[in-house]
Amino acid sequence: GYPIHVSHHMPPKQKPGACSKDLEARLRDCPDLAAAVALVEEARDRTLPLRFFPVALNALTTRAAAAAANGKSTDAGTATAALNVGEWLSRAASALDGGRPPEPVLSSLVRLCCQCGALARALELISEAQAVGTKPRLRTLGAVLAAASTAGDAGTCGLVWEQLPILGLVPQDTEFACMLRGLRGLRRRQFEVLRQMLRDLPLPSDPGLVEEIGRAFGVEGVPALQGVQPPHALGRTEEEGDGRRRWRVGWTSVDAEGRCSLTSRYLQALDISAGEEEELFRYTMRLANDSGSNINFRAFQRWLQEQQPYDVVVDGANVGFNNQNHEGGHFQYPQIHAVIKKLRDDGKRVLLVLHPKWLREDADLTVFKRKRKKLDQITVGATGDPPECPEPDDVGPELAYYPHEPVTEAEMQAPPGSPLDLIKMWKQWGVLVRVPLEDCDDWYWLYAALDSARKGARHVQVVSNDRMRDHHWRMLGNRSFITWRGRHMTGFTVQSDGTESVYSVILTPPPPYSLQAQVSADGASWHFPIPAIPSRAEQVATGRPVPRREIEAAEQRWLVAWLE
Repeated sequence: GYPIHVSHHMPPKQKPGACSKDLEARLRDCPDLAAAVALVEEARDRTLPLRFFPVALNALTTRAAAAAANGKSTDAGTATAALNVGEWLSRAASALDGGRPPEPVLSSLVRLCCQCGALARALELISEAQAVGTKPRLRTLGAVLAAASTAGDAGTCGLVWEQLPILGLVPQDTEFACMLRGLRGLRRRQFEVLRQMLRDLPLPSDPGLVEEIGRAFGVEGVPALQGVQPPHALGRTEEEGDGRRRWRVGWTSVDAEGRCSLTSRYLQALDISAGEEEELFRYTMRLANDSGSNINFRAFQRWLQEQQPYDVVVDGANVGFNNQNHEGGHFQYPQIHAVIKKLRDDGKRVLLVLHPKWLREDADLTVFKRKRKKLDQITVGATGDPPECPEPDDVGPELAYYPHEPVTEAEMQAPPGSPLDLIKMWKQWGVLVRVPLEDCDDWYWLYAALDSARKGARHVQVVSNDRMRDHHWRMLGNRSFITWRGRHMTGFTVQSDGTESVYSVILTPPPPYSLQAQVSADGASWHFPIPAIPSRAEQVATGRPVPRREIEAAEQRWLVAWLE
């Protein structure tokens, strides 16, 4: 191999990085892959800083990709030379990182291998990097998957696909599109991927993936069917027993009851299984007590064990701050009271979860945006059986009293309708639970809701407009969380008469069907909600990826495939 000369510092009297900057500028101006290879070979005997190596690798990769995009094939000699200098650059970068290739370097070299047709070597590089402690990202494995799918290499597609869950990587639109493309002609395996997509990607959105979904059922140009009459087309034929049936694919509408206008079938209300619920319960416990040393949360668990299940758990802070994100906005106790009263009038057993800062006599009620404390993702291996709740004598002094402190003298003397008077009523009604000062109240209402479900209240609802995206990330993107949220989160609107003395409450429970991709029990109809958002390519071009909250809030267009 090539000799490696690397240095953190340039020689005295030479501007740091001057040589590297000159080479980087010349690399940017290289007209093609052969010129970039020649320049890297020229640089191999020079002393170079670490930053040069990923820049040079990226230059090689982009030149190779540009040639492919222009329909030009790279000759074997140039491809071999590019791979040789690419591996030298990777070794040089690894030498500065304790023998481990930095992930950006690995990603660029893998993409270069893919552009040069060396898929087997790309997989070897990924394995070698893992062996020395570099974890590949989705983009790295996705590059191999994309190249294999273009080449129609179903075997390599399968090898990459098997690695994703092992590495804790969840495929997205692009990866599902590549996998479906790579498995063309293999109907059974394509349907396995579609079923996986129902779990991992309940809101497919990229046009490339929509195209591949249509092709899986034998229809080309599915996006173009929107707005035409009829908005559907015939697909491939299925042999079924003694007869033959044919797929039809198109765009449909779904009414408030979940009825599809094209198939007349009703969409399902998807909920998680008992096993998934148990796993989610354990994950939720770890949100609050990943280390096992949160004494106050363990005391809350013991208190909750003694309670009957609740019908509704209310995220008090979210209700109190509703519609208050404006000048002069402040925490609204009457809004919380209006929601609690409505639920109680409807005969619901209610638990109101509040942080102690809202229960103080001198509470600061102003709206302010505080910087969220960054928390790590919870321990993957800690989702086994939850630890047994210890006896009180085993946990030491408790800092929180459950469900709350007794009614105070100030609350007894408070004027009717004042915050302290409302707090007194919540205590007297037996609906209030106060969380510990240092803890996040979200952990407690989510845990309480799941605990009620485990006790038999399968209908339990959480009243909140919070979509809990931070907690979903901390739970490593737990798939069952999204499904559970879709069936057990009730939104709300609270409006006053302008005097803040009379409030009307509108609760928005989940619709009778789940707003996510699904297949009928007999497998004869598939429905995919497609959010109306910019494509992945458009997002990359503008440099603005669409955040998850916008995807979830976007207008949905329903794609359906059904057997006639």
